Amino acid sequence: MKLEKDDEILIVGQGLAGTCLAWRLWDRGMKFRIVDRGGKPGNSAVAVGMVSPVVGPSMDPVWRLGEFLKDAMEFYRKTEMVLGEKYFCPIPVLRLFGEARERQRFESKKDELAPWTEEVLDTVGGGVHGEFGGVVWTGGGWFRLMRFIEASKGYFREHGLYEQREVHDEELRGGKYAVTILCEGAGGLGSGVFGYLPEQSAKGEVLTVRVPGLDQDRILSRGGWMIPRGGGLFRAGSGYDRNDRTKEPTAKGRAQVEDIIRSLTPLHFEVLDHVAGVRPIIESNRPVIGWHPDDASLGIFNGLGSKGTLYAPGVAKRFAQHLCDGIAVDPDLDVARMRKDAHSKV
Repeated sequence: MKLEKDDEILIVGQGLAGTCLAWRLWDRGMKFRIVDRGGKPGNSAVAVGMVSPVVGPSMDPVWRLGEFLKDAMEFYRKTEMVLGEKYFCPIPVLRLFGEARERQRFESKKDELAPWTEEVLDTVGGGVHGEFGGVVWTGGGWFRLMRFIEASKGYFREHGLYEQREVHDEELRGGKYAVTILCEGAGGLGSGVFGYLPEQSAKGEVLTVRVPGLDQDRILSRGGWMIPRGGGLFRAGSGYDRNDRTKEPTAKGRAQVEDIIRSLTPLHFEVLDHVAGVRPIIESNRPVIGWHPDDASLGIFNGLGSKGTLYAPGVAKRFAQHLCDGIAVDPDLDVARMRKDAHSKV
């Protein structure tokens, strides 16, 4: 597909996906409009914007890390200049080893992980459980996601490109817009015109805590994470509850995050805030873009999951290239690979 300059695009949803796509189209001089229903945020409430180049208990580099990290850093620097604020905060990630076997696992993969390894520590002090040491990943950081979304909303509203209201099904195809792109996060999965997608969205809960005496200016990671916010404050979280899709904080979720904190530090902490949200995840655990199999004017950008800060700018760039230059959708991201049962859903 290749749109003309006079073709107008409707973006439905102004979370991270919709916001990044809007910026990419703005840079291209394309005509678009964002419509968002507003209300309580979904994944954005718990998507604290953490970027870690290596993830999981097996310590694997993030999928297509090099290209997407480069795209993200260039994008954030450029939008920061336009909006006049800093959103991305680069900071190393300290991955603690919880036992000797974890250090052995790292040693067996250290050549593969060398591009992202800043330092290997025999022990770690500063108020953490660091008796088995750890590894410091370079290329990490955290992103002021909600502030970025709100500032972007204000920018596009000032230019007459944003409105808050419900979008009805009859608006999704035909009418004044050349194409409609659904960027609805978890709310756009599991039902509706793209309801055939194998979604596996999961609830996450995040605590803001004060930890007196925790002397760390790095993100702490192992089975969860703690992000330093200054003044002894940290945001902590992780966990994926696939059974509860509500956005309300729970006692169970709080207890799980508190256990994560205790696994990272022996120090006393005070809980100051507790939020929850639902991460939009599709079975492949990768974002998707592309078109509905029965309607070439109806597109989707979804499935950012817990790595949206890293993936959203680059995926939005590729979607904009498809829309503006006619470049084929990246096969790794193309929603068409999941369309076997689509025809019964429109």
